[in-house]
Amino acid sequence: MHTQDTLFRLFPKLFPAGGPPKDPFQVNLRLLRREYRALQGQNHPDVVMGAAGFGPNTTAGSVNDGASSAINHAYATLRNPYTRAAYIVELQHPEKLDITKDDVLKQFIANVQAASQEHSLDYKALLMTVLEAHEALESATSEADLAALEEENTARIEQSEQSLDALLKQTPVPWEAFIIETIELKYWVNIANGIKDWEPGKPVLLTH
Repeated sequence: MHTQDTLFRLFPKLFPAGGPPKDPFQVNLRLLRREYRALQGQNHPDVVMGAAGFGPNTTAGSVNDGASSAINHAYATLRNPYTRAAYIVELQHPEKLDITKDDVLKQFIANVQAASQEHSLDYKALLMTVLEAHEALESATSEADLAALEEENTARIEQSEQSLDALLKQTPVPWEAFIIETIELKYWVNIANGIKDWEPGKPVLLTH
């Protein structure tokens, strides 16, 4: 981990070492939210104005609004395991790849598939799993119908997070394997969001 300012350093209680790999990749979301709310309370413009005794012409939006926005952005990024992993790639990968950009991600997948028949087949299997989840969401008539899918998908997310944590602890980090695992995690998170947003009769849309 580099010593420059990062999103992890905005949450020093949860990431005392500055973030992965020195801190675990997996995050206790309850503790993250607790620290987030504490930080927002400390950095909210109204609180800062009251504490500093600003004059009547000072607007709340002009005081520490940047800090509050930064904390919101950091929280949104780090609470989602996929965006957390993608941020680590952008932060620590030798080429600083931003795999949240479609063109960067598509090029990486194309390169991996061209270099390895095994990885190409793995990606096709991944897409089939996503298609099956999509069909399960579409055919569900009640939340109970999704219980098995949710349990299976939650286990996938946990396994991905454990794998990413283990990969980050290797020296050097095997970035290709890390990004491939991150891509898989992206799909699992999208399925989780689809389950969360499911409603009877509502069209199912799983982002890729």
